[in-house]
This record gives sequence, C-alpha cells and structure tokens, in this order.
Amino acid sequence: MSVFACSKKQETDFNIIDHIPNDSEAIILTSDIHQFIETLNNNNFIKESEFGLKTELSKQLKFTQFLNFKSETSINLSNISSKPLVFSIITRKDSGLVRLDSIQNKSVETFKEEGIELQRIVLENNKFFLYETGSTSIISNSKSKILDIANERNLLNSDAFRSALNASDPNKTSIILRNSAFQRSLAFFENFNFPGFNNFAEWSSLDLDIYASEIKVNGISLSGTNKNFLDIFSDIEPREIEISKVCPEDFLTFYSFSFDSDKLKSNLKNISKDSIKRDFPEILNNIREVATIKLKTGKLFVFNAIEIETSKENLAGMGQEVEKYRNIPIFELEDPSIFKDLIPELMHIEETRFYGILDHFIIFSKNKDLIKETIADFQNSNTIAGKSYYSDLISSLSSESSMLMVSRLPELYESIKNSSNSEKLNFRKNSLAAFQIIKEDNFAHLHGIFSNSSDKSVNGNGAKQIATFKLESPTSSTPFFFKNHLTDQMDISVQDEDNMLYLISNKGTIFWKKKLESQITSPVFQVDLFKNGNKQLAFSTGYHLEILDRNGNTVKPFPVKFNDPLTQPLAVLDYDNNRTYRFVLAQGKKVYMLGPKGKSIKGFDFENAKSEIVKAPKHIRLGNKDYILIAEKSGRLNILSRQGSIRVPVNENFNYSENEWYGNEEKFISSGSDSNLISVTQSGAVSRKNLEFADNHRLVANDDLLVYLNENELSINEKKIALDFGLYTDPQLFEIGKRSLIAITDLQAQKVYVFEKNAELLPGFPVFGTSKVDIANADLDSRLELLVRGDENEILLYKL
Repeated sequence: MSVFACSKKQETDFNIIDHIPNDSEAIILTSDIHQFIETLNNNNFIKESEFGLKTELSKQLKFTQFLNFKSETSINLSNISSKPLVFSIITRKDSGLVRLDSIQNKSVETFKEEGIELQRIVLENNKFFLYETGSTSIISNSKSKILDIANERNLLNSDAFRSALNASDPNKTSIILRNSAFQRSLAFFENFNFPGFNNFAEWSSLDLDIYASEIKVNGISLSGTNKNFLDIFSDIEPREIEISKVCPEDFLTFYSFSFDSDKLKSNLKNISKDSIKRDFPEILNNIREVATIKLKTGKLFVFNAIEIETSKENLAGMGQEVEKYRNIPIFELEDPSIFKDLIPELMHIEETRFYGILDHFIIFSKNKDLIKETIADFQNSNTIAGKSYYSDLISSLSSESSMLMVSRLPELYESIKNSSNSEKLNFRKNSLAAFQIIKEDNFAHLHGIFSNSSDKSVNGNGAKQIATFKLESPTSSTPFFFKNHLTDQMDISVQDEDNMLYLISNKGTIFWKKKLESQITSPVFQVDLFKNGNKQLAFSTGYHLEILDRNGNTVKPFPVKFNDPLTQPLAVLDYDNNRTYRFVLAQGKKVYMLGPKGKSIKGFDFENAKSEIVKAPKHIRLGNKDYILIAEKSGRLNILSRQGSIRVPVNENFNYSENEWYGNEEKFISSGSDSNLISVTQSGAVSRKNLEFADNHRLVANDDLLVYLNENELSINEKKIALDFGLYTDPQLFEIGKRSLIAITDLQAQKVYVFEKNAELLPGFPVFGTSKVDIANADLDSRLELLVRGDENEILLYKL
C-alpha cells in the first residue's frame, strides 16, 4: 500500500511519510480511525479508567466524530507530556471528509498565511485547521504545525523511522514510538529496577490487537546509528525465563534477563569503549538468568544457576549459615555489597545481606524475613508460575526471551499512586502486564500483553497460607480445630513436647496453656457434656481420662485415673448424635465404658476379651444399627451390640494390619497383613480381595468412599493417583457438609495434598506441612481452613 512506501512520489500521490512532523513522538497508523476509537472505548480498562493521556486525547480529537475517514490515516502526536497535546492527522483527500450538513454549531474560515491556503474549522466548539495538497488532507490543532508541513519544514527524515514504518502490519492499527520522547516513563520502569529505557532504542513499531479485556502488542525496536541498550544482548541467545517458578504470587513486579558472562563482558566493553577490565564474581560463570522481584515488603535478587552444586561451591566461603527455615539453610554474606550495582547498565541491585537456595535458584535479599516468606510461598506452591491466569498470559509471548518484565497492576498501582493524583485506573483483580524483548541482529522483537480479564474464575481460590503461630517448644501432636461457642468460629489446640496443651484463637491469641502430666495418647474429641452448646476437650493420657472446658479447667468429676496404663487410645461413642456420650478405654484385655459422669455404664456386659485388645474400640453404624468392634491380638473380631453382647458372630480370625475397621457399603472393612482387603457382612460372612497391598499400606473409609495408600499410589474409590515416592502419613478422610476431602502428608518432602472425592487435587496444593492435618470452616466465610504443623514449633493455617 502506498501509505508504507519509503520513496517520495509525485505531489499527487498520497504518501503519509512525506508529511510527518519531525517532533512526532508517537504515530498511530490505522485504516479505520472510527473503528479504532470504538475498539479502544470497548476495552474495559480504558472505558472504566480516567488518566491524563486519555483525557487529553479525548478532548483534542473529539471533533473526529464529525469527519468521514475512508482510507489510511496517521495520527501524529507531539509534545505528549504537555497540555495542550499537539497533533496532526494525515489522510487521503476526500470531498466528503468534512460533512457540515448535520452539524448545527459550525464555522469555516478560509485564509492564507505564508502563501498557504488553509481553513480554520469549528464544529460544536471543537476547533482544528485543515490543509489540502494534491491527494492529501492534513488536520492539526496547531496552525504552525500545518504551515511547517505545507512548507516541508521540520519533517521527519529518519532511516530508522522508515524501517519501523515498513515493519508495521498494514492490516492492523500500529503505533510507532520515538523511545527518547518517553523519559517520563523512567519512573515507572524504576519499579522493575530497570535502568535501560532512556537509551533503549531509537524507534519502536508496535502492532495493536485490542479486545474487551486484553491489549496485545507485537513489533520491533530499532537501534539506529548509535550504540544503545539493546546492543548489550548481542550474540546472547534468548532463553526461557524461569523466575516465575520462585516469584511469590503477590509480587508487584519482576524483571529478568538471559545471562552469559563472557559475551556480556565483551558487549559492555564494546559499548562503553572502556579499557578498564570489569571483573565478575566467579559464580556468574554458572548463571543463565538474573532477575529482580519487587514485593510489597521489599526486593529480591535472584540467580538461576546452570548447575546448582557448582554455584554452591562458588558461594562457599562468601558467608555462613545463620538459620535454617523449613529445612532450607539461610546464609549471611560477609560482604553485602558484593553484587551491588553488578551490571548497572541492566539492573539496579541493592546490597544483599542474606541468601537461600530453592531448587536451582539462589535468592538474595537484605531482609532475612523476605527470604523466609519466599521459601514458604515456594513450598506452598504459591508462586505466580502455578497460577492459570499467569500461564494464560505468558502463553501469548514467545517461549524464550532476552528480557522479560511482568507486573501485577492493581497492587503496583496501589503501591505507587499519589494521594494528590486525580488519575483513576480501574484494574480487575489479577490484572497483569508482560513485556518481552528478544534481541536479533540490529533490532529487537517486542511482545507485550495487558490482561484485565473480568472472568471471576481467574481470581483463584486455591490454598493459601493465611497465618503462622509459634510455640515456645516443638509440637508433639497434630494441631486440631476446637469449636468456640462464643464466636461460632474455630480455635486451635495443640500439645508441645513439654506436655503443655494450648488453646489459641484462629488469629493467634493464646487463650491459655496447661501443663499435663504426660503426652496425650488419643485423638482429642469435642464433646458437649451438658448439652448446652458449650464444648469440652476429651482425651486420654497414659493413666487418665481427661475432660477440660474451653477455659482449660478440668470438668468434674474428671479426670478418671487408672492404676495401670491404658493400652489403647480413648474412643468416644455417641450412638444417636444426642450427646449421650460413652467413653471407652482398654487396659490389656479389659474394656471400660464410662458415662458423662465418669461412672461405668451398667448393662454393658463386655468387660474382658479373650486376648489383648490391639485396637481402640470402634463404633460403626450401618443403616439404623449400631455396632461396637473390638479386635484382639489372637485375630478374633468381636462385633457387639450396644449392650456388649455378640451381635455378629465372626468365625474366622484375622492377621490384622495396622488399619482400623470401617463401615463401607453396609459392610465392615479393614485389611490384613497378607495383601488382602477384608470385608465382613452384617451376618458375619467374610470375603477377601487381593489388592497386592505392600506391608506399609494405609486405609481409611466411610459409607461410600474407600481410600488406601499402597506405596506411592493413592486410590480413591479405585481412581488411582501416582504420588512421588516419599514417607506418607495415613490418609485422612474429612466429611464437611456434603463434601468429602482426602488429605495426606509426605513427611519426607514436607508436602500436604488434599483431594476431592473424585480424586482431583484441590487448587493450590501441595502446600508445606510436616504432620497430619485438620480441616474445618474455622471462620465466618464459606471457605474451609486447614491446620498443620510447619517447623517443629510452628503451626500453619491455610485457607482452601
């Protein structure tokens, strides 16, 4: 098309490039100006936001609604940072360009100046000047600009600009930028610790794709005749940028670039023509990527190592370990300034006092707590790389970059906006912008995307750590939720290695701590002895049955003390869910059933087993029938009625595994030590199914779910999930409302997994944890919370 021709044609030919002012800072090229403006106005961010450039352009170009553009048009903007903004519009001459018939308030004045005939036109109080020559119409809000163009004064004559113009796509709206004109953007790029924008390139050409919730740009930057920033990347191969794998989801910005120590030193020497040799620390010879991350609470500086063991050797002697957090050593550098201003042409780097290593990334910061937070986010899979809204955004870019900059726009805007600033930028939650540079020869490919999606599904309700609580001593038990009848929320209880039992609010306030004589040996049950909604804690220790109220006081007539040790954990039965509790304990062969007042229940006839009891007595309800199961060391299984008589005679003995008995599909099920799943009907018929269980298999079930872990394979109603090899806790099954969740913790990798009953892993998992878990709705919103031990004296609270 002639609009993109580079050579000057006859005066009668229409050629935009012959009329562009030399001081133009941004040139918008479009084949349909009205469609372009409509598309801009339909973008939800532009439509819902107010900012200076939008306001000024809307004011200055309001008159275009009265003009009938039929061909290629350029809008040339000068003095963008000033008011009023100066523009010129170049389009093909057409007798129907200005239609005055339908406009009431109008005036047209034709006059001559400097030998040039032009018109001053006012349409509905919008004034502009019009000059026509040959096949070209030129419009501007500046008479002097019109006269310069008409007299061929101060016109743009740049080979780099022509190259940028030729690179634009004639089928799209494009914008060509003079990089040096955007010095005021430097303040914004400082949020990325990026110093190179002021000398970035001479001209950049960007093709625009504008949608309701996205704006995409693709194009090139050209260096021109002078050496500049982009030449730093000459002969450095673009690589996949991986910093998102360790970048916390709640970051403000990150900026990363591909790194090659030898080539970078050579390029810097050529650009600066500096004879002084620049020395890099040896570790940089083994680095493929350098990045900086800005968070609300500080900054991180990151190396992505080619071979992490080599990098560890390079770092040896540069500092010493000062702390271990979640099994990750944190080191303090002897020289905090060793990396300060390492490559000032590419990145602003502060002093970095501490560092830790995550996978093949080395994380530096002057703030040790910031490294801890990053470790926690990494272990909890709470990095931006794991979020679908980020992967969707980044999929629009090339897989390899010389440089990549990404920002969370709502959070960044909140952190930098000035209270006196009248701008209103309406970002949707999880709005992101990414800008990618890929160096090639004497130019660079540019790719950018701004996503402001209104899709609520991108908001992500994945697991997120919301609190951490520290105890004075290491925990000795799994923390659990305890109902607070005063707030209708859940408090947290846990015991430490000093036998201290705590009750803590879900905000971290310690209500009380109570020293017990020994460790708790059973689950801690919530009971309501007085049937008034006030909950108590019931549990067994070595010799005692204890019940404490929510203030930590012993409920009389408890504790019940035994002369000999209890050999099985406490079981609490509530046959009809009417809070008429039965507390069942075992000593060797003997069974005790106590009522709410601590007295033996009369009418329960099963007092002694034939051999030692090997599992806690278990209450199972099938249909409308209650059963009490007592397993003996001999392999005998007693299935009793409420009164303690044999209700289901079982004529076989079993080689028990460590798993309990459960009710499932109207049968009693458990597993044997011989690889078999055992089923017993309510009439006593026994069947076995060989599931090739390993010796350490674990099983849990309810009425309609059968879950078992066999080596590294988790089965949920026969749906198989291959887990990493590790050391796993018994799977746990939680029934909350109509929802069933399965939790399991890899103690070796310190990862907690939670699955739906359809075997789907919940969003945001695995997360960091070192124990079994408890799951409940612990606060007043509808989302669930998960409680787990973190470090040895740490309790973690997650929201699912």
